[in-house]
Amino acid sequence: MSQRNVLILLAAVVVLVALVLVGQRGGNTGSGSKLFAPQLEAALNDIDRVTITKANNETVVALERKAEGWVATNKSGYPANVDKLRQGLRALAEAKILEQKTANPELYSHLGVEDVGGDKAAGLAITLAASGKELPALILGNAEGSKHRYVRRAAETQSYLIDRNPEFARGVGQWLDAQIVDVRSDRIAQVTITQPTGQVVRLSKPNKDAANYDVADVPKGRELLYPGVANVIGNSLRELNLEDVEPAAASAPAKPTVVEVRTFDGLVVRVDGEKRNDASWVSLTASVDSAQAARAATATIPTPPAEGAGADTPKSPAASDPVAEAARINAKVGPWRYKIATFQYDQMTRGIADLLKPLAAPTAKHD
Repeated sequence: MSQRNVLILLAAVVVLVALVLVGQRGGNTGSGSKLFAPQLEAALNDIDRVTITKANNETVVALERKAEGWVATNKSGYPANVDKLRQGLRALAEAKILEQKTANPELYSHLGVEDVGGDKAAGLAITLAASGKELPALILGNAEGSKHRYVRRAAETQSYLIDRNPEFARGVGQWLDAQIVDVRSDRIAQVTITQPTGQVVRLSKPNKDAANYDVADVPKGRELLYPGVANVIGNSLRELNLEDVEPAAASAPAKPTVVEVRTFDGLVVRVDGEKRNDASWVSLTASVDSAQAARAATATIPTPPAEGAGADTPKSPAASDPVAEAARINAKVGPWRYKIATFQYDQMTRGIADLLKPLAAPTAKHD
């Protein structure tokens, strides 16, 4: 065979290989422009129910749109995290197919897209409902890197890799309106912790500018672990978030640990807490110390400008309204008990021994 014929043959082989690769890529990717759930984008504003299920068909959360907004029906109608829901649904609606993956059910577990009825299922089933519109149930599998995810329409065998990684949480608390209360530490004047045993820890600040809380009744001969050891207690109601929620009447503790927090402007927040099955649960009640509120209001009355002072003269800060704040807190938290992170519960319920330097070990005696 001549050299010319060899070159022609090699060129033909290269072209054939290229055509095969292009054909395979085109069949697997859908050109990167085909939506995974094409019905979803047009139905986003009509969706009124979303159910998320994990292994053993356990419901993570059942969300439903009511007249007052989105709520979790499996959590007695607690308000939902609407922003998180919208972000997840939008990511699903915009997701495009990058590649076709396996259609063999025996291989689904490698991608996390197996049916969630099994006890080892890794994915999440997303069931959507919209008035007058039929939407497919979807299974979100494992993430591929940080930007892609394996998925499957539950009624179909074919699985895919999509160009989004929709964030659908596996914990119910992340689907709820997470913040319980938010009281900044610079507002807190006093904290009293009363344990079921009767032991009491009291800490206080003389004013907002004090760096550390003073701890009362430190036992004779003992010292604080360090000067600011109690500060974490004073910060315990800062952005306090839930992990789970239940109706307040479901399981009230017989002997709670009681934490009473008083602010410089007169707000009083009482926290009743308990450890239950290694989980930390609290309920909250807000009230007002009228005398303290009056003192705070007097201290912030604007001082009249001096004669001849201009309009830009700085004013004293306006007084807060602890009565209105207490009413808002009670309206939100009154019907509920909250599961919170155990480390936060342990911080807000510290005993006096947690704040003190350890006792020195006794010195051994020698003959």
